[in-house]
Amino acid sequence: MAFYKTCPLCGSNLDPGESCDCQEEKEQDRRKMQSMMKIGRDGQMQMCFAGEVAGIAEVGA
Repeated sequence: MAFYKTCPLCGSNLDPGESCDCQEEKEQDRRKMQSMMKIGRDGQMQMCFAGEVAGIAEVGA
């Protein structure tokens, strides 16, 4: 007989005493995406993949 618990948020099967890190991973993904998003002078959101682009402010700054 196997003993496990299920994460109510993501449905992962966890060992006894194990905690799920799904929310931490979700937050890391959100931060990573936010760091790639910039707002241009015209107010449009833009993706920036290679370094800083002149004249573009960071989202949330």
